[in-house]
Amino acid sequence: MTTMTGGQALVQQLKREGIDTIFGLPGIQLDWVFDALHEERAHFKLYHPRHEQACGYMADGYARASCRTAVALMVPGPGLLNAAGALSTAYAVSSPVFVVTGNIESKNIDKGKGLLHEINDQLGMIAHVTKYQALARSPAEIPGLVHEAMKQLCTGRPRPVEIEVPSDVAEAKADIELLDSTFGTDA
Repeated sequence: MTTMTGGQALVQQLKREGIDTIFGLPGIQLDWVFDALHEERAHFKLYHPRHEQACGYMADGYARASCRTAVALMVPGPGLLNAAGALSTAYAVSSPVFVVTGNIESKNIDKGKGLLHEINDQLGMIAHVTKYQALARSPAEIPGLVHEAMKQLCTGRPRPVEIEVPSDVAEAKADIELLDSTFGTDA
């Protein structure tokens, strides 16, 4: 086990799963994830579209053209909703798109406090256009959630999956056990 932030755990597990290309837009809920991506900039190709819808469609196009899992990274709420059209398309055509969404602090999820990018029941909303969705409640859960999302993408009919990492979970440090990939990125 190694002590790392939730953001580092996410990036390291994506790396273990064979991911090397990410389409993403930074935002305050993703600061710790983008810090971790910067640490691994020699490994990842990171593309920054100007809008979340473009992010989703770029990931879908990459998945279809390369026959590999594509990762789309975006802020919660309006960011994820902006990508919903692209995820609907990816769902319909069975594209292996892996969406990672930030979220507001864990303690405030679904409280309706009017926080930046907050929407109620984000997991329930995105469930309509994803095969699997999960919320990380601690940094230690992140490798398992990434691994399960990859399993879902690589078994049965490929369809988009989504995991959410709240900003406080991405920032928190914990002893992390990374998992070996058994699925790879080929869809």
